[in-house]
Amino acid sequence: MAGWDVIVIGSGAAGLAAARHARIQGAEVLVVNKGLVGRTGATITSGGGISVSGEALARLGFAGADPGDRVQDFFEDIVRSGYFLCDQTLVAAIAEGVEEDLADLISLGVKPKVSRRAPGHSSGRGVLVPGPELQKGMTAAALASGVKFREDFVSAELLQSDAGVSGIIGLDRRTGDVEAIEASAVVIATGGTTSNWALRTAPEELVGEGHAMALHGGAELIDMEMLQFLPCCAIAPEMWRGIQIPWILGPQSGVRAWLLNRYGERFLGRWDAQNMELATRDVVAAASAAEVLAGRGSPNGGVYLSWAHLPRDILDQMPGWSKSFSDDWRYQGFDVAPLIDRIRAGHAIEVAPAAHFSLGGIRADADGATAAAGLFACGEAAGGVHGGNRLSGNAGAQILVQGRRAGRAAARHARRVGSIRPEVNWRGARERIEAPLLRNDGVAPAELQRRLAAISEAALAPIRDAQRLTDALDEIRAIREDALPRLAARSHDRSHNRDWADALACNASVSVVEAALLGALARESSLGAHQRSDGVAASTLDHGLCRLVEGQTRHRSEPVQFPFLSQETR
Repeated sequence: MAGWDVIVIGSGAAGLAAARHARIQGAEVLVVNKGLVGRTGATITSGGGISVSGEALARLGFAGADPGDRVQDFFEDIVRSGYFLCDQTLVAAIAEGVEEDLADLISLGVKPKVSRRAPGHSSGRGVLVPGPELQKGMTAAALASGVKFREDFVSAELLQSDAGVSGIIGLDRRTGDVEAIEASAVVIATGGTTSNWALRTAPEELVGEGHAMALHGGAELIDMEMLQFLPCCAIAPEMWRGIQIPWILGPQSGVRAWLLNRYGERFLGRWDAQNMELATRDVVAAASAAEVLAGRGSPNGGVYLSWAHLPRDILDQMPGWSKSFSDDWRYQGFDVAPLIDRIRAGHAIEVAPAAHFSLGGIRADADGATAAAGLFACGEAAGGVHGGNRLSGNAGAQILVQGRRAGRAAARHARRVGSIRPEVNWRGARERIEAPLLRNDGVAPAELQRRLAAISEAALAPIRDAQRLTDALDEIRAIREDALPRLAARSHDRSHNRDWADALACNASVSVVEAALLGALARESSLGAHQRSDGVAASTLDHGLCRLVEGQTRHRSEPVQFPFLSQETR
């Protein structure tokens, strides 16, 4: 067992920021990642928006910035767009702190561009750094600072002592060894849980291992029912399924594409008659899902996005002003000309809301500290910032600020506690991790993953109801009792055994989907990304919190606090 001051799980932008800032504080830092650094995680797939107030952009010398857009305005936009479900202390830390992080990013050689106003923002605040560029710049900076990396390591459980978290336990996919790695502090930056939905925009590895590790390590999960769906993602043909280009070509960019049901009706008029397709993401997603539920959808279970009413010149000129597409119609290196050709020919694109971003997550304070001593969380893995809806670009601000603060706090904690404490759960954890490899027959992990995705798609869609949620919760609990103990890898090879890693992912998925179902059942009223077709009026605004009690996930409610902005000001 090799000892470190700080271990960071996850090598996206949040994890890299945490690792680098912990290293700058003098900590010996190891980043562990379940795949290859720079080729896994959500950062490289992101559009790269980073929200920053106009006054901060003006101070940093950005031409075209709005100096009248105050930090306070930015803060209020986040809280109001989140339907006041946000933890306002977290929001304040991000709105106030992101200027420092953007300046730091520029010092690393990253060159952001000022972005246009996005739906829900009261000003054209923020900058754009394509995800691959952000990943490349931050990886290079972390390496230069002395951070060490370990790839193809699947973190499965937290190493624990009587005093708190003391490292991680996981599977080295290259050697097939189950190992414990000691550390004085652990930062979870594993991203969201969107891979538990079949239709999604994020990579397949975001199943929620960090959430499950935190839950089983003594931390709480907050508002897990809140998942942002990105509207207007392609669903047909199959090879386009899940890509978000239609959204970026239309509502995201401001081009007035129309969303239509099977009868050619612009149904957004029933939801937001003023903004129509340029409404916030939660509204567009819910409206699209409602058309399908009402039987007015397209053949493949979505709705239509059409540009046919626009002169061809509008699209032809778009690459000249768009910050997303190159002149030869490439988006982050991908050739999207075949889709453009179909649109130019007058065809609509079948689209639907896809699981995009986890609004809920691990409960942590403004420095990333959780209820488990020595455990920190940042980025999409950490919940409580966005409440019931996230505005474009706010994830970029979150990962930078929270990564920096969690890394620094973890380094301080490591200095305070000193040497590594003895572990108390290593032997049992190793047996649990190896169990699927050693079984000769049982449930195939891939089959269970498909079953879990079907549960999430049906019960945790943009529009929900008590019956489907209750049935799904019963099925998840049956899976926990019957299927999980029988998970079996189809190969007994220890090295690069995909089935074995998938079995570990299934254990995490069951925990996070169960927490989301508990939260969705308890929140009986509609709010932002969580729409109940059988909803009742809310009497109070509460956070939903999940914690492990005697081996069972328990849900409780806690009133939302309004330390800076009163709910009466909405």
